Amino acid sequence: MTTSFHHVNYLWDDAKAATLGDDQIALFLYRSNILGADLRITNFGGGNTSCKTLEKDPLTGKEVEVMWVKGSGGDIGTLTRKGIAGLYVEKLHQLKNCYRGIEFEDEIVGLQLHCLYDLDSAAPSIDTPLHGLLPFKHIDHLHPDAAIAIAAAKDSQAITKEIWGDKMGWVSWQRPGFDLALQLEKCLTENPGIRGIVLGSHGLFTWGETSHECYVNSLEVIEQASVFIENRLGKTRPIFGGAKSQSLDSEARRKQVAAIAPILRGLCSGQGFQTRRD
Repeated sequence: MTTSFHHVNYLWDDAKAATLGDDQIALFLYRSNILGADLRITNFGGGNTSCKTLEKDPLTGKEVEVMWVKGSGGDIGTLTRKGIAGLYVEKLHQLKNCYRGIEFEDEIVGLQLHCLYDLDSAAPSIDTPLHGLLPFKHIDHLHPDAAIAIAAAKDSQAITKEIWGDKMGWVSWQRPGFDLALQLEKCLTENPGIRGIVLGSHGLFTWGETSHECYVNSLEVIEQASVFIENRLGKTRPIFGGAKSQSLDSEARRKQVAAIAPILRGLCSGQGFQTRRD
């Protein structure tokens, strides 16, 4: 298992993790915080992480699987117990029974409240089903700079194949929601040996059976994307086909700014006046 990287920081502290024992929620929060500490890995407030545990159902007394996931609007770098939602995994799967299609995505957001196990949960985000329909114990959904460059490329799917071969899945862009969760589930079913999924023009899903395994898997995938880009810097073959247009020289840029700035100031002041008048 790799612990040395050039393009991301390996921040996992075994001594710190040992103090958390076998508390999977605490380890998930620890993983989230160290991932969020590196803004090359995900933008502030972006991305989400999760873990699944076995808990006692307060009504039946039976053991049930519960997913703990970052709540809506949180930041993984500062995530705490108060910022996560706990939901029944089985009930998340049962949402398939009432899903009416992509034009009714917003209905699922409300129905997620009926899946809550922890009544003190933060509001579940629209990405919740993306974690819930995947079977892995620990999942990271991140927006690393290097992975975004690949995800947003015109030939994203081909580049994904070039870097990772059959070890990474790829799903084309669509609005986050329940249908995208179904697409991730389908991708995994069709490619059972993959270690993650690139979401076209969006980001990255990676996973593991333990929090540490998930963390290292995420870093390894990001490192491989970074190395792919680095190896093409300065080479005759342009990165992702090269620049689409050339930048203006500095004098031309200054003239453009001088022409545009008064218009922008007028628009901003006009909007401000309208707001104050109202």
